Amino acid sequence: MGMDRRRFLRLGSAGAVAGMSSGVLSVAGCAQTHPGAPPAPAGATAFQHGVASGDPLRDRVILWTRVSPPASEMSAPIRVTWWMARDARGEDVVRQGRVEARADRDFTVKIDVDGLAPATRYFYGFRLVDRDDASPVGRTRTLGDEDVREVRLAFTSCSNYPAGHFNGYAHIAQQLDLDAVLHLGDYLYEYGNGEYGDGTALGRVPDPLHEIVSLEDYRRRHATYKRDPSLQAAHALHPWITIWDDHESANDAHREGAENHTPESEGDWERRRLAAIRAYYEWMPIRELPTGLFRQFRFGRLLDLVLLDTRLHARDPRVEPGDAEAAKDPLRTLLGREQTSWLLDALDTSKTDGIGWRLIGQQVVFSPSSYGESRFNPDAWDGYRANRAEITAHLAASAIENVLILTGDVHSSWVFEVPGSEEPGADPVAVELVTPAISSPPLGQRDEIRAQVEAATNRLSHLVYRDLTAHGYLRLEIQAERVRAEYLYTGPVDRASDVARSGAVFEITAGRPRVSRVDEGSGDV
Repeated sequence: MGMDRRRFLRLGSAGAVAGMSSGVLSVAGCAQTHPGAPPAPAGATAFQHGVASGDPLRDRVILWTRVSPPASEMSAPIRVTWWMARDARGEDVVRQGRVEARADRDFTVKIDVDGLAPATRYFYGFRLVDRDDASPVGRTRTLGDEDVREVRLAFTSCSNYPAGHFNGYAHIAQQLDLDAVLHLGDYLYEYGNGEYGDGTALGRVPDPLHEIVSLEDYRRRHATYKRDPSLQAAHALHPWITIWDDHESANDAHREGAENHTPESEGDWERRRLAAIRAYYEWMPIRELPTGLFRQFRFGRLLDLVLLDTRLHARDPRVEPGDAEAAKDPLRTLLGREQTSWLLDALDTSKTDGIGWRLIGQQVVFSPSSYGESRFNPDAWDGYRANRAEITAHLAASAIENVLILTGDVHSSWVFEVPGSEEPGADPVAVELVTPAISSPPLGQRDEIRAQVEAATNRLSHLVYRDLTAHGYLRLEIQAERVRAEYLYTGPVDRASDVARSGAVFEITAGRPRVSRVDEGSGDV
């Protein structure tokens, strides 16, 4: 990464639950139908990739698993029953059904379970119809109704399998009170082993060994990540809300291509992009929407969570490093006209509806972070300044308060009071919180890079906090009057651990886009 680049115990198996209703989501994309992940070894459980839930709403949630068929059953559909209950033993069943795991979806299963009660904890699981094999039991939760008083979220990004252990996920799996986990991209990396982390010594060599390009490649890489025990535990314990960044397809991806895509040797970008998107929809507990991956979640009247796709929807290619004039081009866009208008409308509606807080989950650093006209990250919003200015100007002109921008990508921790313009001394209109990486190499891993970044960003008056070397994630506790944001740092990723320390704690008070540090950090948590 250069200056401008980037556990829930297994509860056991519940009894089989019969049923006939089906709610499998369709998956659009490429025509290739052979499975990507290898067949299950003889005698192995069919549910090698665990269970997951995601995209919770007040009355529904997505359930996910993947069946690993033996080599002799790699083409025929596999019948699977699923259940959802109020208890982990699966006795107080509220919904159940039967589906098929098929080769054309790489034997992944997704059910959009509806008719649920708001703000309710549920348990769920899967079982094969034709043999005695059951999945781990998962736990999930629907979003609250009107009277939500507090929401607890963990948010993170950038989990690079060969670069180290997923200790942040292991710690998230101990946080029993979370309402959801928000993942802001780079859930996986496309590189071949040794290109950006060598997992040989750690026993974390990704499959396939080479850079992933085809649909089969992307499926196999998702399968590698979903076998990680810490990731499985965090998925099993909480519903996840996810959005992609670039590495789910290729580094520095945009609508026309990617820095890490060579058409001459890797073929057509659109085919690769569609393969990456199809595998993502197959392997992630996410609801497929016709409008795109940008979408909104409402937690009662307490908060709206808006997710943006700053990568594959409409992003223009980045400008050359140092070309500040091009970065200011009013025609350049990160979101595109459709998504920008959707975002501004969502913010206006949220204010009109009297929602307390507005959280914008997105991928790259939003706040101005350039240090001189020739030194800026062209892949971040600094490279798309007119699009950013349209958003900040709208926040100011419409007096939209209580906006938090949640960001990933840069493998480091930052807190900004987002200025309403790039003019010196401009009043803030929002707060930006940037999460560190789960395992990807930290921005400040190299002393010389850390020194350069520190020297340059010391000049940013709207910068409140930074840590360039720690791995971990952010925990948010949102109440009507304030938001508490705690950085949880997990230590070295060259060995597995489920311990984290409190690195820094901040509060944002309703009605005031300012940040106060309220704790200097404590011991292990």
